[in-house]
Amino acid sequence: MIKAPKGNNIHKLLTDLRRAFVETDMDLGPFAMKHSLNYVLSLTIVLFAANSSFAETVEFGTFDFAPYVLHDDPEGRLGLFVDITTAIAEQADVPINNSVLPIARVVKNLERGLTDCVVALKTPWSIENLDQVSEIHDRMESVIATRPELKITNISDLRGRRLAIPRGSFRSSPVANEPGIERVLTNGYQQSINMLMAGRVDAIAGTAANIYHIFATENVTRRDIGVVLTVESNSLWLQCAKGKVSDELLAKMDQAATALREEGTIEALLQRYIPPEFK
Repeated sequence: MIKAPKGNNIHKLLTDLRRAFVETDMDLGPFAMKHSLNYVLSLTIVLFAANSSFAETVEFGTFDFAPYVLHDDPEGRLGLFVDITTAIAEQADVPINNSVLPIARVVKNLERGLTDCVVALKTPWSIENLDQVSEIHDRMESVIATRPELKITNISDLRGRRLAIPRGSFRSSPVANEPGIERVLTNGYQQSINMLMAGRVDAIAGTAANIYHIFATENVTRRDIGVVLTVESNSLWLQCAKGKVSDELLAKMDQAATALREEGTIEALLQRYIPPEFK
């Protein structure tokens, strides 16, 4: 569980409560004690009404999938989506819990109301089921990477070739539907890259961030790859379950994400996860 800072609001509240007891109980006996308790209750209600955000902790879910989440990273990185979620929470001064879970579990928790928000690519499912709060990045690319001697300029150049793609991906994409390509379904990016390096396929397809991360962990250099062709570009959004988060906090997180995007912080976080030679 990853928690974002909640600021100094709670400390201020406790200080005000302590002062209330001291200033209202002046050795006047039971009446003073009753008066003190009534004053403190009134003060508490006013403070919480004025600062409703610390009565509401936003429950985030983050996909446990590299490089969105990293475990024991040698560079000390926590993962791209962890970094983005934390940056938004800190910028907005919004308290969060961030649960790192398998992708299917995050989706189920969103459906069941156990998770409030997620940083994820916009998809037909998310558009239908989640509020699109704020665009985080508009160019999350999917690419095809070929073996060194194979040159392509279009996906159609792979006709008659073997293309490895992770099982269940690119369902409505030309990557999955272009005729004449022999598609080899794999169990994930690691298997796809292993097959490419072993010469068992001519090319691989996937999200650039995922492919580049495994290239880095497997010490695959630019010289080991032929062409890197961008085939799709999707947008990354802060998305929240409908009716789960107050309008006030949604507005604060939207403003925070917009500021981080416009000042270049989001792009800088993304670049931390792309090997220099593939930038």
